[in-house]
Amino acid sequence: PPAWVQYSLRAVRVSQAGVGVFFFFGEQLLAAMGRQPFEFMQETPMNLAVHIGFLYGFNVIADMLKSINAFEVVYNGHVLHSKLSSGAFPDAGQLTKKLKAALKDKKPTQRPTKDAVAS
Repeated sequence: PPAWVQYSLRAVRVSQAGVGVFFFFGEQLLAAMGRQPFEFMQETPMNLAVHIGFLYGFNVIADMLKSINAFEVVYNGHVLHSKLSSGAFPDAGQLTKKLKAALKDKKPTQRPTKDAVAS
């Protein structure tokens, strides 16, 4: 993936860690800075729900960033094109050639004969 995606993923992961630290030590950190705890921090269920919401939101962002460059064309287990490895979208002509080659490699399935079923 491009550098900006990698740095964005790192930033999201650091933010997730920050949410976890703030869940356990938020009141102490705010008190050390001379600030009052936020209103939602007074109730444990609400505090937990807010932090889980932030963690989930950051996870959604991270998943989107990871899949932003994923583009693969696969037929029957044959990778016809991978944007992750080539860094480009597939050329239609080359993709067609690779698909035809994959179709030639495909072995025809044989139906069992009556003799094979009976034994």
